[in-house]
Amino acid sequence: MINLKKNKGLKYKSELIRSMNYLSKNKNVIFLGQSVSYSGNAIFNTLKDIPEDKKIELPVFEDTQMGISTGLALSGYIPVTCYPRFDFLILALNQLVNHLDKITVMSSGKLKPKVIIRTSIGAKFPLNGGPQHTQDHTSEMKKML
Repeated sequence: MINLKKNKGLKYKSELIRSMNYLSKNKNVIFLGQSVSYSGNAIFNTLKDIPEDKKIELPVFEDTQMGISTGLALSGYIPVTCYPRFDFLILALNQLVNHLDKITVMSSGKLKPKVIIRTSIGAKFPLNGGPQHTQDHTSEMKKML
C-alpha cells in the first residue's frame, strides 16, 4: 500500500528543490537566511544544489535580515530570504510592513523592490514543535500587507 501522505511530502520537497534550482539560474537571485549554507533546518536540504556563491548565511537576526533583503532588492538583486518558521518571520514585521511593503508608495512608484520570502509552518505531527514553532500567521499578514 502507498502512503499518500508521505508521497505528498516527498513531492512537495522535490518541487521546492526544483523551484529553488530554477530561481538560482537567474543571475540576480540570491538566497539568504539561517541554514542556507549550513545544516540546521529543513530549508538547508532544499538548497543543497544551489552554488555557494549565491547564498549568504546569516545569524538569528530576523529584522536585520529583512532589512538586508530590502537593500539587496533596491540594488537590483532578487533575494530569496528564508525564515525557518513563520513564528520567526513575525520578528521581521517592522522591516516588512513599514519599509518593504511601503517603498513603492513612499517613492511615488520609482522603486519596486522584489523580495521572495520563504517560510514554513512547523508540523504538529509526528512531533509537535510547540506553539513557538507551529503557528500560521497567514491571515494576519494578508491584513497588514
